[in-house]
Amino acid sequence: MLTLFDAKPGPFRIIHIEGNRLARRLEDFRILPGRVITKIELKSDKDTAPAIRVATKEREGVLGGGMSLKIWVDYQDSIITLASLPPKATGVVKELSGGKFMVDAVGLLGIREGEEVTLLHRLPPMDYVVRVDTRRIRVGEGAAAKIWGTIEGRPVQLTALGHGRSLVVEQIAGGMTSLEHFEKLGIRPGSRIVVEGVEPRQSLGIGRTQIVRIQSPDGMELWLGEREASYITGVMVK
Repeated sequence: MLTLFDAKPGPFRIIHIEGNRLARRLEDFRILPGRVITKIELKSDKDTAPAIRVATKEREGVLGGGMSLKIWVDYQDSIITLASLPPKATGVVKELSGGKFMVDAVGLLGIREGEEVTLLHRLPPMDYVVRVDTRRIRVGEGAAAKIWGTIEGRPVQLTALGHGRSLVVEQIAGGMTSLEHFEKLGIRPGSRIVVEGVEPRQSLGIGRTQIVRIQSPDGMELWLGEREASYITGVMVK
C-alpha cells in the first residue's frame, strides 16, 4: 500500500483516507475507500501549484499556489480547493485549512470564510528579480505575494510592482518558515525592495507547492496538495 502522493500516474484504488474532515470533502466527489480514481500525469516532477490572481470584494491580488490548496470553496454545490476552480469562476469560502499565519495572510486579500472569491487566472511560474540594499536576488511569485507595503495610501503586494518600482516592506504574510527564509535574504519589515524585472522561473523554491491532480469517478478534476495526497492510501490498479 502507498500514498496517493507517492503513486505513479494511473488508476488508484483508495483503501483509507486519514482525517474525517478531508474524507467529508472528498465524499462530494464520490471519492471514498474502495473507489478507483485516476492520478493524472504531470508534465515534470517539478510541476507545482501555480500562483493565481484572485478577486474579492476588497481587492485583487496574487495568492501563492500552496495557500490556494488550503482554501476550500463551495462551487456548484461541491466543496473543492480554490486551486481547482476554473478561470473566471467564483466560489464561497467554506474553510481555511491552514494555521493562524495562513488565515491572517489570505485575510489581507479579503479571503475569509463566508466570502466570495473569484479565480481570475493562473499565473505562469515566474521569478521577481529584485534588489535589496546591495543584494540582487530572485524571489518566486508565491513568495513575492507574501511581501506587503503601502503605496499612495494603499496596501500592495510586491507582485503588483513593475520594473523600476519599489516599496518598503511593512508586513510579511507567512509563518516562521517564510520569515526565516526572507530574513536570510535580508528581507524584513523596513527593507526597501526595488523590482528590476520579472523572468521565467529558474528553480523550485519557497512559495511553490507540489501538486497532485486527480480525476474523480464522475470525471471531475481536482487539485490536491502534497499533505492531502499523503493522507490518502491505496494500491495501483492494473
